[in-house]
Amino acid sequence: MNISGLDGTNARPRVSARAMIERAPSFRRRALPPLDQIKRCVDNILTRWPDAIHSPMDRDREKLAQDMLYRVSNWNWEDITTQRVISAAVAVFDEVRRMKPDLASVREFYLSEIATREPGAFLDGMVGIYIDSFTPGTDHTLYLATALEKRSGDLGARHRKLLAALPELFQPDAVPLALAQIMRNADNAYLLLKSIGLTSPHTYGLAKAAQKFFIESLAPDLDQKETRQKLFNWLTPENGPVLQAGAGPAVEALLSVWRDRTPPDDLRDELSEAIIAAWNDPRLHTGGIWSGFDPSLRAVLLRWLTHQDMKFFCDMVTATQDSHMWPPRRDFWLKLYQDKMIDEAWVAFGSEARRYAQQNLMRGGTTDMNRRFGRQSDRNGSTSLLIMRIGNKVVVDGCHSYKTHIFRMDDPRAPKLYERQYYCDDIMRASRNSKPHNSIYNWSQWVLQHV
Repeated sequence: MNISGLDGTNARPRVSARAMIERAPSFRRRALPPLDQIKRCVDNILTRWPDAIHSPMDRDREKLAQDMLYRVSNWNWEDITTQRVISAAVAVFDEVRRMKPDLASVREFYLSEIATREPGAFLDGMVGIYIDSFTPGTDHTLYLATALEKRSGDLGARHRKLLAALPELFQPDAVPLALAQIMRNADNAYLLLKSIGLTSPHTYGLAKAAQKFFIESLAPDLDQKETRQKLFNWLTPENGPVLQAGAGPAVEALLSVWRDRTPPDDLRDELSEAIIAAWNDPRLHTGGIWSGFDPSLRAVLLRWLTHQDMKFFCDMVTATQDSHMWPPRRDFWLKLYQDKMIDEAWVAFGSEARRYAQQNLMRGGTTDMNRRFGRQSDRNGSTSLLIMRIGNKVVVDGCHSYKTHIFRMDDPRAPKLYERQYYCDDIMRASRNSKPHNSIYNWSQWVLQHV
């Protein structure tokens, strides 16, 4: 049988190897697809699950530490997970237990494990322990830094990213200042620290150590708007919690710029409202940042608030009361403030005035009227009160035809400043010393005589 192609007559022409290569489809070089989407996915995962460490409740920490002591002492590792070992490390290296002699063997165990454990959850978890418990000048911080620096090439992606942004990470003497410089150069230090791997910046011991230098670097320029914005971006981040622990020195730095000078009215009002919105009114709250606050700087803020409350009251009456007798009364009280005679002031708005103040006087409508001012409830809320301390006297003035009443501070019937609720008729009935405003000259002389 003759099969075509195998004899010499009907076979297809032979094609050279070179021709076959030339006729072959060309190879196409495939470019790698953009990796932006993958990077975004990784960042989203790290943001949603930012920490592998479960921070135990304070009440559970001693039990965890003692359990680790038992396991290390007896070398018993039944029914335990890496997650539990890391959670116990939070307790062992916290402020209460990091120096306890009976836990020395447990601390040595963790340092030994850092040196020998393969890369993974444990090693990355101990980096978190170091950052969270970081305290300048302490032995535990130095020992953890030394051990972790030797393993820096074995860290996971999150901590490699942090180490790239902060090469001094495992240099305890240098890293707070280095991190503070990064914060100082950023427009928004809170967001920047999150972006480099410190996912909860306010809570980390390392960030707290850096904060001291950060605030010191900002302090001389806090009379400048840009610098103040940097400070508030850190203290009150838009997408994060207000800093509470450690915020006192920052607010002191903010106020110290104005210790011997007065900011413009708009700035003074803006700063006053921002401070009390974040850390409460020091006239109503003595805890939080106010418990150890510099008394002289607290007095600066109180003077601002006194001016602001008097201005709120005066602006409200000016806008809502049509009386030729009010402008000279307003000018009299404001002059007493300028002469530094009025030590404190507090406003109790009636219901009508509260609505007006909320709509017209409050910045952006964000001020909580219930926390910021008292309430005057008599006369269907038509009367508002200005309560002042002038030396050892309490002076109460009111809008419309309400008389001015003066009490001695030691009078048990004298109204107290900073109360939530007032009744103007009760104050009137309790008063033994009052004066109407029908003669402004006589009234002002009477006030000066009795204060």
